[in-house]
Amino acid sequence: MSTEKRRALHARLVVLIRHMIASSILFNQKIADQVGLHLTDMQCINLLDLFGPITPGKLAQYTGLTTGGVTVMLDRLEAAGYVKREPSLTDRRSVLVRVDRRKLKKMNVFYEGINQRVEALFAATPESELEAAANLLARMLSADLPPAPHKP
Repeated sequence: MSTEKRRALHARLVVLIRHMIASSILFNQKIADQVGLHLTDMQCINLLDLFGPITPGKLAQYTGLTTGGVTVMLDRLEAAGYVKREPSLTDRRSVLVRVDRRKLKKMNVFYEGINQRVEALFAATPESELEAAANLLARMLSADLPPAPHKP
């Protein structure tokens, strides 16, 4: 592939990734508004769904929020019934945050349509393309993109 063609492909990928990120954020903001949550709260729930029960410190690390910000967010989510703090079985000084699966199931209703469309798209995509896309996304995640925000 020529340098010019590769440069154009890189530029196209950057535009497509930016568009996908913006669309995802706006879609999630709409859902957050409908369920009465902050967008950050929604992503905290998403992280808990992805990684399972984790400490508030890990949530701070994953979100880039301060530990105080995570505490305020968890207070909101716990009051709304989305999460529960439980003592860690391995460290009695620590707590784990667990998402309430029943609440998560109610929230997932908002994603059913988009999940069905994505599944149909995946079903119509050759396995080699899916593997290439999955490998690229995995490398992007392992490269820590975007970088964690700098603390002042």
